[in-house]
Amino acid sequence: MLYTPVAVEDIFATIPDAQALSERWVHGRLCLVRLGKDGMPRLERLISTDPDDYLDPAFQPNAIVWG
Repeated sequence: MLYTPVAVEDIFATIPDAQALSERWVHGRLCLVRLGKDGMPRLERLISTDPDDYLDPAFQPNAIVWG
């Protein structure tokens, strides 16, 4: 188990699916977003140092992000 704020994709850079992710600011927070099968941008990962951000339902994994 790794206790680090660094994304797994940065630590294990050989993951082939990592290129499909893009960084996007959503409601003032940095997120990693991936296009879903339906073509909608979906939240893959929230990057934040504020623990309250992770409790916000808008930042649940696989949530559709609008910007």
